[in-house]
Amino acid sequence: MLDLLARLISGAVNWAQRRSLARRIRGYRGISPRATIGVGSRLVGPKDHFLIGEMSYLNLAHLSCGEHSRVIIGRSCAIGYNVSIKAITHSLHKPTNNTSGPIIHVERDIVIGDDCWIGDNVYIREGVTLGNHVIVGANSVVTRSVPDNQVIAGVPARVIKER
Repeated sequence: MLDLLARLISGAVNWAQRRSLARRIRGYRGISPRATIGVGSRLVGPKDHFLIGEMSYLNLAHLSCGEHSRVIIGRSCAIGYNVSIKAITHSLHKPTNNTSGPIIHVERDIVIGDDCWIGDNVYIREGVTLGNHVIVGANSVVTRSVPDNQVIAGVPARVIKER
């Protein structure tokens, strides 16, 4: 009996989280209604600076951009768990607030082409462009742009073969 009750409560909580996320995502005009954003995903930055194509899905991802950068994800992309896609970062010259003044940020667009697969625990740095049909292996750190049809992996990520 307790098991059934626990499953009912868990299901109700899950439903409420999905409904709340769906309502929040509707405020992002650049996200296709046919894209799927997983519960627990975070989008940090101006709402109109995120573009996500139809049939793409994010499991549990953190996307961030600033006033001068965008995150663009093409159609039919699969983005794994704990993926960070960050178009904004701290400057090496002024990474913190202190008596000399506020943080200085570096911002550059991130563009991910169509039909890309990004494995779990991947970090994609500002300014990176991934071409169409790129696969990024799990636990990789992507610091450079990659052309179409490549499989990359590692820290930093390097081309390991052509798709």
